[in-house]
Amino acid sequence: MRQKIYRRIFAVLCVLLVFSQMMQAAYSYHREQQEAGEDNSEPASLVLWYTDDKLNAYLVEAAEEFEKTHNVEVTLQLVTAVDYIEHINTASISDLGGPDLFITSSELLEKARLAGLTVENNSFSDRELDNYFPKKAQDAATCGGKLVAYPFYFETCFMLYNKNYVEGAPKTIDEILEYSRSFEGGTGEDKIENLLKWNVADIFFNFFFISNYVNLGGATGDDKSQVQLSAEEVIECLEYYQSLNAFFAIDADAVTTDNVLQEFIDGKIVYTIAKTDAIARLDAAIAEGTVAEAPEGETEGESTEGEEGDPEEGESTQGEEPQDNGYFYGIAEVPNLTESLPTKGLSVTNSVVVNAYSQERALAKEFAKYITYEKVDSLYAMTNKMPVKVGVPYENPEITTLLVQYEHSVEVPKITDLSNYWIEMEIAFANIWRGNDVRSEIEAVDAKIQAQLATEE
Repeated sequence: MRQKIYRRIFAVLCVLLVFSQMMQAAYSYHREQQEAGEDNSEPASLVLWYTDDKLNAYLVEAAEEFEKTHNVEVTLQLVTAVDYIEHINTASISDLGGPDLFITSSELLEKARLAGLTVENNSFSDRELDNYFPKKAQDAATCGGKLVAYPFYFETCFMLYNKNYVEGAPKTIDEILEYSRSFEGGTGEDKIENLLKWNVADIFFNFFFISNYVNLGGATGDDKSQVQLSAEEVIECLEYYQSLNAFFAIDADAVTTDNVLQEFIDGKIVYTIAKTDAIARLDAAIAEGTVAEAPEGETEGESTEGEEGDPEEGESTQGEEPQDNGYFYGIAEVPNLTESLPTKGLSVTNSVVVNAYSQERALAKEFAKYITYEKVDSLYAMTNKMPVKVGVPYENPEITTLLVQYEHSVEVPKITDLSNYWIEMEIAFANIWRGNDVRSEIEAVDAKIQAQLATEE
């Protein structure tokens, strides 16, 4: 009997020993896989929606890099900008599901938040935010009192000047007017057709005239109690704007942004108001050799009249050699109108939003941070989009002036009820340029928008 018991005990011990060896082997194999970085678990998946095809190359590269380090499959979907937030919302509540994150402009953030599509951006420390993102960018990504997006890139307007004709940009438009009164188009300046020309038919280029004196929803652009669209200074600025038609005679029905920029490249314009994407076109013209040649004239250091001494501020300096390694253009902030009427440029910030409906929020937040912060130094080179991140290096050092202009700009508001303000103001600017009464035009727009805001309260 004892022998049978011993045999059974021995058999059990053998089984346990074999099982222990199998478990140890399995553990060792799993440990080796981990050490070798081989994880056979199913990868997570992320879907990103965006509307600008210029981001394609950057996002594809970013997705491939992120996939390699995070065991995730990233799907990029280029979609229409029409009813963008509505489509995201519809997809998110459907059985198919919507994007885990999406790229949108600041003006659509309130609509996204009210639709329940946003979550708080808590991926950055206060130090990271303050050191790498301007306050303007943080405000642009803030809605409802919380940072609900990851600031990505911006557009703004600024002044371009031709270094072949002038040494720098004027501080005020008054200085350009003074220059125009004495301008005679001497040797080397025969190509010049306009001292100052811009697209007077586009509100983005015009709004700097009044932006210092309007309030479009407070610092974060989402406070309805802080909307002021009319003031005596606004009237004064627009009367000044109207007076410029007599000096520069720009045909609002014929002018286009593309044509103005081409005339600048051809040396026909000394100063212009441009948007951020103009820089890429200017650099392309330099690379292609299609920029107007620098006029032959006096040597560097000589005055424009052939007399000794430095030229007066705002005076023509034709014959100067282009500066900054061959860049014929200079970048400056938009000028004030007069010494007593300061200006601010208009800006739009695009950000990445993590969808509140996402099943992979934590991973989506990591990807949002990756494309807006960790990888973003290569954004401009790949897309010609200006990242909001501070400290990004550029081949042309003057490009950093755009970030300074951005920080001093007025951001397009997030208040949904102000969405048609831009159409109304573009019409008003056009009417004012053609001679309509300034006060009547502005009061009409103000009354219409204020009525909309009151109705929605």
